[in-house]
Amino acid sequence: MTSEVRQQRSDKSLGLSKACEYCRTRKIRCDSQKPRCGSCVSQHRECVFKERTAKERPTLAALNSLRKEKKRLQEIIDGLKNSSHDAVVAGILASFPSSLDHQPTRTSPSNDMAVADIMTNIDPSLEHAQSSPHDSETDPDVSPFISVDEEGNLASFGPSSALQSPMCRPSTVPTVSEREHQRNSLIANAVITRQQEHALHSLQDLDGVPIELAIHLLNLHWNRQHHTFLLTYRPAIMRDLFYGGPYASRFLLNAIFACAAKFSQRPDVQEVAGDTATSGARWFRRCDQLLYEDKLLLNPSIPTVVGLALLGSTYNARGEISKGWLLMGYALRMVYDLGLHIERVATPESAEEAEIRRRVFWGVFVCDKLQSLYLGRPIAMRFADTHVLPDFLDGMEEGELWTPYIDPKMPDVEYELAFAGTPTRSVSCFQQLCSLSKIMEKVINNNYVIGATSEKARKGLRRIDDSLEKWMENLPKGLQIPLAEETMPHAPPSPNIFNIHAIYHTLVVLLHRPIIADGHLYAASDSPMSLLRCTIAARAITLTVRKFHASYSLRGAPYLIAYALYVACTIHVRNAAMFEQMTGQGEHCTLLSSSLYLLEQIGVPNPGVSRPTAIIRRLMATKGISLVQVDHNSYQLSQQETAMPENLLQVDNFMELDFPGSQTIANWLGDPQDPFRDDQLYGFMDTL
Repeated sequence: MTSEVRQQRSDKSLGLSKACEYCRTRKIRCDSQKPRCGSCVSQHRECVFKERTAKERPTLAALNSLRKEKKRLQEIIDGLKNSSHDAVVAGILASFPSSLDHQPTRTSPSNDMAVADIMTNIDPSLEHAQSSPHDSETDPDVSPFISVDEEGNLASFGPSSALQSPMCRPSTVPTVSEREHQRNSLIANAVITRQQEHALHSLQDLDGVPIELAIHLLNLHWNRQHHTFLLTYRPAIMRDLFYGGPYASRFLLNAIFACAAKFSQRPDVQEVAGDTATSGARWFRRCDQLLYEDKLLLNPSIPTVVGLALLGSTYNARGEISKGWLLMGYALRMVYDLGLHIERVATPESAEEAEIRRRVFWGVFVCDKLQSLYLGRPIAMRFADTHVLPDFLDGMEEGELWTPYIDPKMPDVEYELAFAGTPTRSVSCFQQLCSLSKIMEKVINNNYVIGATSEKARKGLRRIDDSLEKWMENLPKGLQIPLAEETMPHAPPSPNIFNIHAIYHTLVVLLHRPIIADGHLYAASDSPMSLLRCTIAARAITLTVRKFHASYSLRGAPYLIAYALYVACTIHVRNAAMFEQMTGQGEHCTLLSSSLYLLEQIGVPNPGVSRPTAIIRRLMATKGISLVQVDHNSYQLSQQETAMPENLLQVDNFMELDFPGSQTIANWLGDPQDPFRDDQLYGFMDTL
């Protein structure tokens, strides 16, 4: 074919294809006359021609290149199928850079406000301000502590392990927009799952428990124990209970039943009718049975970790110390075995798994610190050995209204609702508890470890005290409690907010208590001011728990409230003995009597509270201190106590209280029969 013929065909083809825009859009024949085609001339329309570049067809060279690429990839796949594990790992590692500089994704407050007002109190910068034990600006490289097994699954073996096959972590982290997408997706899924929970009513039973009773116990758990530690991720558990899935199991279900039973007043949850100490006994036995039959201690999983942590905490509250200690120990070991202590980059597909891993890790981390205080035993999980940010994306429960659970079968029990509800603040409150647990670890390491000395304690005291004060100063407004007000401004805070305030003031006492005259780290120069700090904090604990009791009921309070009250009582009984022993009445005696009454209320669902109560009563009897009459249903004790405790921090006010000097206290405590020397804040449950 000659070049002239090809040119003619090309020109003809170009001429036929160039219709005006009007004819082309309407798909009508156009004569392509320029400047105006015949159709546009006859209709008196504007005629527009646009030049278009013809699409290039793939060349033979491009097709051959793609065929070669396909063949090369197929050979790689075939080679991987026939290669050994070591060769596979070596090939994967070769494709990653030798070191990865991971910069944390920082988000502004405006970005974290994307999900309306429910995220108001969730602190998006909390993990960056407080996550590093060394105040480092960058996250540590955790890749040496992640291993990959023969099936390609990730495992937790450090660089010293003979089992490690090192694996680099991904080189990218979610962007701000991706993080917001994950947050919105989790919240939307939580809402949808909540709407579908009614499907459980269609079942006959849950592991042999009639469905009505099972729902009752689940509701108790979600209303009370759940919000304390956020160990149980409700959307995943409730979904997998009905449809089956990896985040619910028979063991976890029975652990929830066993732990929630103490909050129920139904006689059918008790082994012996009328004996609350036997509540949940059959489910405790069922958990023991499942642990043995299913060999759960040999096959770690997230539901098993959660179930063990719940049981460990509950056994401690029941006074079964050894069993609680051992079960919690298994949970802590499983956290490391599953690698929950190391942050993994979440993808949209794994956002739920990442959320669950974070919540389970921090829930167990907090339980470990509290158990260390209860039993006076070393902590098992150090923050320096972990790398998980308290960055919880699912904020559905943040703005959800909380009301006390009322059993439909016993609607007149305990109290009636005096308000429509109060924001739960579940996520932001738990974030603050995570922050407190890190300070808790510092207090334990500073004052309550073998080898702690007065000199070391005094060096760390100011630094830790500053951390506590900073925590309180930065507390979001929605999590604050006005102790000085006679009445609540609107609705009282949710119980989990009372919890963190009680723990905060408890840590103040634990930090300063060893420094005063009869403390095991006594320092003469700091003793008077530390005694003042303990007195103020103890008063705040009692007032906080009184508001808890007056707002709701201590029938559903967690065991940590009992420990806080015990710590407060150890200060009240000292002050009453020093200042009010002759008169038998006054502020300290009133605070002591009120605290003991509140301890007895918590002892109904928590039999283990009888131990600290007995310790305090023994101290009172030895010093001849008697209980006084107190109106336990009011927020305040008297007009005298309505002043904010912070007002007493002035040195002049302190001197007006006529506290004895350190030498006077030492002389007064010189009696070898002095019972206060046996008083234990750290490990009080092993005292009797």
